[in-house]
Amino acid sequence: MGRRWCDRLDPVTELVECSGERHRVSWRRGSLVVEDHDIEAERAMKALGAETPACLLLVKQWRELHSWATSPELYTQVLDRLGPGRILAPGALRGPSELSLLLTWERAWRMSAYYGTGHERLLARQLGDRAGPPLGAHVDHWRRRLGCDRTPSVEVKLARPGQAPRVVGNIDRFGARAAATLGVRWALGVWARGLAVVDDGFVLELLPSSQALGARALRWEAQADGGARPVVAPARLGRDRQGTWRLTWIAP
Repeated sequence: MGRRWCDRLDPVTELVECSGERHRVSWRRGSLVVEDHDIEAERAMKALGAETPACLLLVKQWRELHSWATSPELYTQVLDRLGPGRILAPGALRGPSELSLLLTWERAWRMSAYYGTGHERLLARQLGDRAGPPLGAHVDHWRRRLGCDRTPSVEVKLARPGQAPRVVGNIDRFGARAAATLGVRWALGVWARGLAVVDDGFVLELLPSSQALGARALRWEAQADGGARPVVAPARLGRDRQGTWRLTWIAP
């Protein structure tokens, strides 16, 4: 069985004001865990009329959020009424909360009778927010390296379920342009681990490898007409002695 996206991410813990104290709430392996409560005891207390502790309210809201997210209209209404600071988990928990939302939206999108639902718009916006800046930085690096003095233009498109990631574009004396088609798995696998841009490559997807972390990444190759085109090539990712990720291109 393959590893889930959440198995590859480090656990995070946030301190929550609860019952006059600061309690730990953690996310690990896809689940939200209250560290400083006896759940069975809290349930018994609630049955006797006690108020629900803030930590358990956070867990309840986490679950409700994914129910709201199955309806784009309901999610938007709740977001407009409460704001992101109220419906998303606080602090370090917000990242896993947003990533798991992407998966919820993608599943709902796949189950739709036809593509073009509100889930598609939500996914496209969230994916663009994550992929746009690193893709822009990557193209800017290469246009400088290739001697283009124009500001780069980048676009991020949402891939259909099952569609492979791809990039089209061009760098020449007239400009630097790139349009990437990426899916939710890019955000869950690449962006979530901070691997969108490693050295001179824009990482499109991670691949299983026995020796190192395999990947397919984007680079630019000069052409006879003076321009450059995007090329997706195999690569290996690994950490150096300082713990920094490095990319090595694999020769064909």
